[in-house]
Amino acid sequence: MVLSAGHSGTYTALSILGKFRPGRWLRPATASAPTYQGHPDQPFGAVSYAQFGEDLILCNLFAALGIARPSYLDVGAHHPLNCSNTALLYSRGARGVCVEPNPMLIPAFREMRPEDVTLNIGCGVEEGALEFYMIDQGSGRNTFDKATAEAFVRAHPEFCIREVRKIPVLPLDEIVRRHFGDGWPDLLSIDAEGMDLPILRASVLNAAIGPRVICVEAVSGDGADESGSLRALLVARGYVGVARTLGNLIFAARQPWSD
Repeated sequence: MVLSAGHSGTYTALSILGKFRPGRWLRPATASAPTYQGHPDQPFGAVSYAQFGEDLILCNLFAALGIARPSYLDVGAHHPLNCSNTALLYSRGARGVCVEPNPMLIPAFREMRPEDVTLNIGCGVEEGALEFYMIDQGSGRNTFDKATAEAFVRAHPEFCIREVRKIPVLPLDEIVRRHFGDGWPDLLSIDAEGMDLPILRASVLNAAIGPRVICVEAVSGDGADESGSLRALLVARGYVGVARTLGNLIFAARQPWSD
């Protein structure tokens, strides 16, 4: 997740306790600022949960591919709603597996997205346990990558690494094998705070076997941009770049739109 120093990692009561449906958390209307309620011609609704609107791009992409309810693996899922690339897909009937190493965030997943499988583990290059550097309890600043955590703290000295926990990790391919059998989910969304590139390099994923779509963080909490390396890797694996946002790259196994 691309983070600013002002990101608190706290959530409103409505976002935790409200019934999960698109539009629930739109700000109440006032006489001076009426709330936009959406339009019937917006097929994916008027709400985006993702940080930079990636979920709406993904909905467009899967519609073009003819997949109404894509399966997904959300690595570094962070929170069931806030800055989530898969919350909108869930609200539209899609289901998948959410991987989140921060134990503080797991109860919210199990309450708000009970039909997903939620794993309180990390994703790494190999199976084992890694030190998880926690800057706070609830935001996306926390990471397995010490250099990323230290770079964020240097840039924002009002923060510090408050706790280091040992968290079990599995490689991407093993998570897929255990939870998707012999195949891959339609979507891989990965936000591993500086570890995205080595995790993808260690995997056998490619356009021929799956996943069909990949959304990967290119700019992590330390501000480093891995776009060039990620693009080179995934293009070599047969993927086509279809979109870029301020923080993420989106690839597909084939070009979904004709010129």
